[in-house]
Amino acid sequence: MIFAVFIPPIYFLLNKRIGMFLLTSVMFVFALGFAMTGILLPVSIIMWIVAIFLAARDLGRRKRTEIMTQNAELIATKMAEKMPKQ
Repeated sequence: MIFAVFIPPIYFLLNKRIGMFLLTSVMFVFALGFAMTGILLPVSIIMWIVAIFLAARDLGRRKRTEIMTQNAELIATKMAEKMPKQ
């Protein structure tokens, strides 16, 4: 999802992860505030990168879980086909 890179709070809101939504929203607001001051621009970039990292990590975990579930269902279906009917 493109939201995971550009606007991490929206990504977490769409995936119903309220705690992470609140955390990244606060980080995002502070990052924008720091970026507007200009003096603390490196701090804002670091906060944005941390929020993107959290969203990307969650996205990767969700994709791996989805693939594992699909594989488990496929294996279960094949095993059920091999079992003798009674």
